[in-house]
Order: sequence, then C-alpha cells, then structure tokens
Amino acid sequence: MNQEKYNPVNHCKIIRRRTHSSTTSLTYVGGKSEMLPIDLIIEILQRLPAKTIAKLRCVSKQWGSLLSNPDFTKSFLSCSSTRPRLLFTFEFGGKWHFFSSPQPRNVDEQIVIADYHMGFSGDWYKETCQSANGFIYLYDKQMFKGQIERVPVICNPSTGQQVHLPIVRAKNNDLRIFLGYDPIENEFKVLCMTVAKYNKQTNSREHKVLMLRKGKPSWRKIKCLFSHFPENYKNGICINGILYYIARSNLNTVIACFDVKYEKFRFIQIDEESSMLTFLTLINYKGKLAALVFDQSRHDQLWVLDDPENEKWSKHIFHLPTAAFVVIRSIWATDSGEIVWAPSRWTYPFYVFYYNLERQSVRRVEIKGIEEKALMGHYRPEAIFTFTNHVENVMFL
Repeated sequence: MNQEKYNPVNHCKIIRRRTHSSTTSLTYVGGKSEMLPIDLIIEILQRLPAKTIAKLRCVSKQWGSLLSNPDFTKSFLSCSSTRPRLLFTFEFGGKWHFFSSPQPRNVDEQIVIADYHMGFSGDWYKETCQSANGFIYLYDKQMFKGQIERVPVICNPSTGQQVHLPIVRAKNNDLRIFLGYDPIENEFKVLCMTVAKYNKQTNSREHKVLMLRKGKPSWRKIKCLFSHFPENYKNGICINGILYYIARSNLNTVIACFDVKYEKFRFIQIDEESSMLTFLTLINYKGKLAALVFDQSRHDQLWVLDDPENEKWSKHIFHLPTAAFVVIRSIWATDSGEIVWAPSRWTYPFYVFYYNLERQSVRRVEIKGIEEKALMGHYRPEAIFTFTNHVENVMFL
C-alpha cells in the first residue's frame, strides 16, 4: 500500500516563544517542530514575490499574523526597494488592470515579460492615476442621489486591497487630489483642494487632508496661506516625504511643496524665463526633484533642484523625439539617471524608451505579456499609465 509522501507545507505551523537566556524569538516550523530563529524566517520571506506572500497569509492564522506584522511589512518593503519594477495600469472591460515587470537594468535587455496582478471593477476616470510607495490613487464613478460623483480610491496591486475614500463635495468647483507618503512615520496621506473660478481668476479654496489608516477614514481641513491652484492633469510626485506639484500663483508658474508629515506648504519660485517654457512633469532624478521642460525655441531641458534651500537648479539639454510630447503621458527616471517614457495609448508591440543623459542615446525595451494576458487583440485601452521604480508593498491600510 502506497504511503502518502510527507509534505512539510501541509503540516506547517508557527509557534513563537522566547528563550530564558536570550531575547531572540524562536519559531517552530513544521510537524516535527524544527526550531528556526524568527529573524531567519523573515529574511527568507522578505525575498519572496508579493503574490507568494498573499498566498502564505492564507495558510493559517499564525502565518497571517506574522505576515501582517508591521515589522515584517516594513522589512519586506525595504527589500522590495532593491528590486524596483515597472508598473503598467489601464482601464479595460470595466476593470482597472495592473501589470508589472522587472525594471531592466542591463542595457542589453531588449524584452521583459509583464506579470498580471489583478483588475479592480468599476467605472473609472481615465484622466489621472498617481503612485506612491506601491499604492495607487484613482477616481471611480458612482451614482449618489441620482448624480454621478467622483469617488477617490486607493488601491494596492500587491495585496488586492482597495479603499474607497469619502466623497469631497465640491458643488460647482473642481477638485485636485494628490497622494503622499511620509517615510518617517510610514504613513500615507491624501491632499485635496477645491478649485474655483471667480472673476476670471482661479484659486484653491479649501484644503483638506485624509490620513490612510485602519478604520473609517475622514477628511479634515488644514490651512494654506499661499494663494495658488494646481495645474489640471499634472500629477504630483512625492520624494522623501515632500509632495511636489506644478501650480499657478498670480499667473506665475511655481512648484508647490507639501510636507506630508507636518502638513505645511511652501513654494519654489521659477525664474522669469519660465513664461516661455512648458513644464511637462516633475520626476525623481537620483533622489532629487527634477522638472522636464519643453522649449520650442531651443532644446528640451531637464532642470534638477540641487539646492532646495536656496532654490538653485542645474539645467541639462537633451533631445526627445518631436512627437514625444504629444503622445506621452508617463515620463519618469530610473535610479541610475535614465529618463524613461512610454506612449499614453496602447500600441502593439508596446515599448518603453530609456534616454541616457550623459551619452545622449536612446534604447527601447519591448513589454510582452499584456496583449496576451488581457487584451488578446480585441481592444486597445484609451490610456495606459507607466510608472518606474514601483515597489511591492504588502502593507494593509
């Protein structure tokens, strides 16, 4: 008679205790009660993909408790930051889909395969999509009292969690919303502004903040002493706990800076020549704030904020394809300083382009897997958003 082969996973259990002679926690794993230090268990688990962590959470209550522990999620995020990914997200068939692929670091890499995460059902606005530390901000359309309302949604492609935030009533005013992250307190906050037009002048009126934490989220008002309004359809970027976005103040272009931890505003003034320039987007360039600037009379420019206190910029010339600014929605940078862009509409084959500022050379990487796993040639998304340096975050809000 054949005996069933022993599988330790089927008999897996976790029991923690502390020794009398040491403060080190020991963990028993398996039916035969082998002892392993908890630090070793965490070291192994934090190297696994987020999908595997999601499955292991379902093994038992003990596994779920260990993998939901803030110490583990913080350790996993730190390890995930060393293996950044490309994130691709778009609306298709009534769902907002998420794919990711390894971020190519070798200049010889010409093809990467994208893995499918999941799709969130809903009737989504396609104008905006923001990313911060593994979480994504979107707008959903929902019917309330016979009227269509824009509902802010925070979702995590690594865990499948989505959080619908309370609706901000703006009446006839417009809304500008940004997602920020405070690495010191490990907290996410959403900044919301209502924007109104009076006498041909546009200004933000109310400023509200919502902290993302367990429990029912709620908005609270904060003060902003500077008259300004964020430019429409320009996403912000959060670097080291500071949320930056392009804004207008007294008809001048400025860069607004919002300290996520202390909830304070300040502004970076742009020199007089900015009236002749178009600020396309803000990016994280080697840990510094940078702006991609389009100048029709000269060349494309990359402005890097080398000295935030004194607002000193270094300016670099580069060359993107002439049509790039018309068809590109997603422009970012890698840790190594390459400027990355991708088309805002789906093309087959789909390419991501990398521009080396020092060598002034362009390489392209083909992204495979999206067409085969989601689209299958039947439909082309109206808008696709691409993010570099995406990290897998297994924290639950």
